[in-house]
Amino acid sequence: MLLATRTAPAYHADMTIFASSAARFLIGALQAAAAHDTVIMRQVPPVRTWFEQVVFVASGISTLLVLVLITGLVAAMFAIRRSVQRAHEALDRRVAEFGERVDAFNDLLGKVHHKADAIVEVAGMAADGMKWGAQKIRDRHAAKAKDTADEDDDVVESPYRETSGPGK
Repeated sequence: MLLATRTAPAYHADMTIFASSAARFLIGALQAAAAHDTVIMRQVPPVRTWFEQVVFVASGISTLLVLVLITGLVAAMFAIRRSVQRAHEALDRRVAEFGERVDAFNDLLGKVHHKADAIVEVAGMAADGMKWGAQKIRDRHAAKAKDTADEDDDVVESPYRETSGPGK
């Protein structure tokens, strides 16, 4: 720290130089004397009772336990996140497999439906053919019966002709 940092007026020029030099010397001497007189003291904490010591130790332990708990919770959250991701991927695979199975079942069902349509068509044509054949046989028997009735007066009834009553 300098005492004469400003410049003095020109009529006191010699005195300003002397004052600044003397001030520097005095400040240096005071600082040196103060350094020898200073006693360094170590601060001693107050004496704690047994209850204060228990509370101090419990506070430290609880702080450490909270840190361990938070660390464990963060680790558990990451483990749960990984498990959820694996479960999601497994579910996606299952859904894809199920979709493939449904597609295969739909293809099989389409084939069965096509075969069933073919069977219905064939059965319908067979039924139509049987009706046509039965009609032709009925017509032949009727024609034979008519021819026989014309030749003979005895009418021979065809067992295939429809009868109108329970006894005939």
